[in-house]
Amino acid sequence: MRLPLKHAALALAFAMPATAFAQAETTIKVLGFWGNQPQIDDVDRPMWESIEEETDGRIEIQYLTLNEAGLNGSQALRFLRRGQFDIMTINPSYVSGDEPSLVAVDLPGLAYDYETLREISDVYRPTMAERLERFDGVLLSHWPFNPQIVWCNEPVDSITDLEGRKVRVSGAPAADTLDELGATAVNLTGGEVYQALERGLVNCGSTGSTYGYRTKWHEVANHLYNFPLGSYSQVVQVANKTFWDSLSEEDQEMIRTKMAAAEDELWAMAPRVHQQGVACATGEGTCELGGEPGDMTFTEVSEADKEVLAEIVNTVTIPNWKESCTPIFPECGERFDETIGQVINGSDGS
Repeated sequence: MRLPLKHAALALAFAMPATAFAQAETTIKVLGFWGNQPQIDDVDRPMWESIEEETDGRIEIQYLTLNEAGLNGSQALRFLRRGQFDIMTINPSYVSGDEPSLVAVDLPGLAYDYETLREISDVYRPTMAERLERFDGVLLSHWPFNPQIVWCNEPVDSITDLEGRKVRVSGAPAADTLDELGATAVNLTGGEVYQALERGLVNCGSTGSTYGYRTKWHEVANHLYNFPLGSYSQVVQVANKTFWDSLSEEDQEMIRTKMAAAEDELWAMAPRVHQQGVACATGEGTCELGGEPGDMTFTEVSEADKEVLAEIVNTVTIPNWKESCTPIFPECGERFDETIGQVINGSDGS
């Protein structure tokens, strides 16, 4: 039988023998997220590599990022259920068609700071763990990337300035937000946005400050609006249950301990990484990411804009999400109100 190219590449990657340690008792196939990001390169991948080193090769780690595996993440829950990987990093927005309940933690306009975001994430974590069990998943950690802010090649002084513009976003909640603002959502991969901005096919795009800078969006955009239109690109890290149950209690505890420490580090570094990207894109402050800094104009979200967005969140974003979620998870609306709803109703959104 001839394998499709993508699956053949995966099979080849995981069939290659380990050279450093020949006597591995356990092999863990780990799928990370997109590479070339500080969260992956500086924390997640090194954490997994340390397990191999500290067990003297008794546990072998086979780690691939999405780009290394040639995957886009949309099939992640199906891969998880089939056991194609042992532990996977999954973006809830990418798999919303299979499990919309997970997207609740990353709806745009719920949080403007990481403290509120973590409250939202922590209070909803038991629900995510419960829903991942449907896919034979064991939730191990949950953390964010940078806020997915708005890069435009025209001035943006207010959220209302997006009216009439074509904006690259991913996910239905962000598209719903744009629709309410009179803007048009455009679905492009991150790698397609530079040319689209350059050619005027879109006026704006939403991505993290670090990713945008490293892929040189600042060369074709001149205004940076600090609204997390694509929210915070949160991810969950999940083990296949059959694999997880095959580990000893000692190995489970060791992995959980390491992942918990990495999770705290990743939450702590997220705002720093965001500020690094902003500094490099605007040329204001020290650019620690290398390259030639940009000179983009940076605009914060005003209180007036937050009021406009709060109205959209309460009348459109949350109701639409509940409507998409209820057919699969009838209690999803009630669960949201009992958890995340309590956090955002008690937060001033600042």
